[in-house]
Formats: sequence, structure tokens, C-alpha cells
Amino acid sequence: MEITNTKIILTKTNNMKVNRVYKTVRPMRKFGNLIKDLFNPDKSNHFWIRVMETTETKEQKQEQIFKIIELLDNRIKVNKL
Repeated sequence: MEITNTKIILTKTNNMKVNRVYKTVRPMRKFGNLIKDLFNPDKSNHFWIRVMETTETKEQKQEQIFKIIELLDNRIKVNKL
């Protein structure tokens, strides 16, 4: 809201996203899905990984990267058609 020369101008922005099919995508619904996946991992098709942000040496960094890749390789399953 701006006040200029005794005129009040109201501006409102729409935070909703629209995809190609012109369907409104609601950001809170996506956030709710993330929360459900976090608290109900048995019913979810997703999983979470918690990773250390800093390491002491480059060797530790490479070791951590390889462990994450191995975990992903073991966890992700491919549906055969």
C-alpha cells in the first residue's frame, strides 16, 4: 500500500503458480505433502537423506559422496514394464 498525494493505491500480488494446463498449483498443498512424507515414511514413495554440510578434508567429502550414491543406488527401485 502506498500513499501518494492523498491517494491510496492498493496492490496485491497473486502467489499462486499456474502450470501449462492452467490449473492452479497451491504451494501449501505441496508443503503438506512434504510434511506427510516426513512423518509417515511407510506410506510415502519418497525418503529423506540428512547429510553433513561440512567436512574436514576432501577425502571425507569424497567418502560421503560415495556413501550417498551407494545409498541411493540401493534404495531406488526400477519398475520393470
